[in-house]
Amino acid sequence: MTLPDASNCVVRPAVLRDLDRLLAIDALCFPPGIAYPPQEIAGLLRTRSVLTLVAEKSGTIVGFAALGQWQRHGLRHGELITIDVLPEYRRERVGWQLHQGLEDWLRAGNGGSIQLHVAVDNSSALRFYRQLGYRTLARVPRYYLETIDAWQMEKRLD
Repeated sequence: MTLPDASNCVVRPAVLRDLDRLLAIDALCFPPGIAYPPQEIAGLLRTRSVLTLVAEKSGTIVGFAALGQWQRHGLRHGELITIDVLPEYRRERVGWQLHQGLEDWLRAGNGGSIQLHVAVDNSSALRFYRQLGYRTLARVPRYYLETIDAWQMEKRLD
């Protein structure tokens, strides 16, 4: 698989002053009820066990991603909380770069796997995650808004 060059995209850790931009991006990427409320995104930025990265193009944040982590059997595991990329920057490798930054961080800390949930009807996200090497573990009934099923997926890092 060949992906477009995203060398003009800078990935860096998110900081609290990025909060308003992250909220705006999340609101564009997900409908009400699925988009995160301000206090949850602020919580991601403040929680030590969560790495939140932003992607910037020409100094403007065009996407972000967050990964929570925990220890099990001597390995660090991650839960991909979200990857949000503005619609006009999708298919430009921004999401891939964000994911790669999270994956590299987890691997550097003896990472074992990353899990995520994605709506069963989100075909573009499913395709993206499969291209990254995720496999489907289970269908989770009514995961989103207590009405939309999700696939639980995992990528092993070993």
